[in-house]
Amino acid sequence: MNTHTIDGLPVKDAKKSVILHITANDVKKGMIKNPASCAAALACKRELGATEAHVHKSRTYLRFNGHWVRYQTPNSLQAEIVAFDRGGKFEPGEHRLMKMNPARLKPRKTGPKKGKGKKRSGYHVVKNIRPMALVS
Repeated sequence: MNTHTIDGLPVKDAKKSVILHITANDVKKGMIKNPASCAAALACKRELGATEAHVHKSRTYLRFNGHWVRYQTPNSLQAEIVAFDRGGKFEPGEHRLMKMNPARLKPRKTGPKKGKGKKRSGYHVVKNIRPMALVS
């Protein structure tokens, strides 16, 4: 059962992928480091009819009729987000917001594997980009 909420509204996983077309006008009006007002969020509202959109590096949340729908943000859009948030150009184009992959919904195990005695090495954190999603 999905118990995640945003602003008190339930979050449902997308059942199918959708194509998003980001235009030059979306890019012109988009704001850096702002998941609710970036070029991709503006395109989601314009093209998919979402009343609100939050586009983060790994997840995209679209608000429709009192609930949110969660998509996986594609690698192609992740690259544009990083470039845009760091002051580079966001290229207009087509991106597929992907339905949630059930394997990615399971919590990840962290720390050393039992019996191995090895610590996991650190991982790279991409800095100077928009904040993570606030999902409870």
